[in-house]
Amino acid sequence: MMIFKGRNRVTSGFRLAARPSHNGIDLVGDDDKTVHAVAGGTVGFAGAVSKSAGGLTWQWGYYVRIDGNDGRKYYYCHLAAGSLRVRAGQRVQAGTALGTMGNTGYSFGAHTHFEVRNAYGTPIDPASYAGVRNAVGTYTDTESEDDNMKFLKVTSGKCEVFTAPNVNAVDKHYNGGKLTEGVCYPVQAEVGSSGGYSWVRIFVAGAQRYAVVLADRCRLVALSPGDAFAACVAQGGDTAELEKQLEVANARADEANKRLANIKAYVAGV
Repeated sequence: MMIFKGRNRVTSGFRLAARPSHNGIDLVGDDDKTVHAVAGGTVGFAGAVSKSAGGLTWQWGYYVRIDGNDGRKYYYCHLAAGSLRVRAGQRVQAGTALGTMGNTGYSFGAHTHFEVRNAYGTPIDPASYAGVRNAVGTYTDTESEDDNMKFLKVTSGKCEVFTAPNVNAVDKHYNGGKLTEGVCYPVQAEVGSSGGYSWVRIFVAGAQRYAVVLADRCRLVALSPGDAFAACVAQGGDTAELEKQLEVANARADEANKRLANIKAYVAGV
């Protein structure tokens, strides 16, 4: 899940040479200005802090803090005044609309400052959580409600799983760092290329993880609604959208069968 649908443009990265004390990344939505949560949790704060209250939080202007289900805190800052769509205490999921990209607080031009902090309050590189690289550039959200859901089909026991789009981030906590041969994992987004590798974010055992698409060990496939539903259920994922797709597909099939039956009846009566 990316913060903006469509193109997400990174204008300033996390602690890069140009801004070594910058604890987040600055993103501009080129196609859509709505800010979406990249992870589920509970809204810990939604609003703005007065400069007179002391501290530096006022610099964020209107912002939303999500206390993630994973123990991390996610900050979406500089939102437009009057655009907040959530309130403190509200439960949200990845994809929930939080507000609109703005220019409030200590900001120079409309954008969203995005931070991720661990359980100790330490800022960590937020790029992978937003589905982008920690580098200035434009990244595209390839997901669309109209697209067929893609899956990563594992064809070899050599297929590794990662905690981030980084070949040094093998996730040893899941099956010794290997994806299971013969299993189809739901693809949440095609992250892009890094270091010559093509990355996808996948849903594995109830968590977001990453994989490299390599011809000798896995491939991207589009499954039929029924097979997609079964694969998603096997992963413990949210099947609500797939249930809708399956219902529509079955309705189309029923309609096609009715038309065929009518044609046969007509032919038989001629």
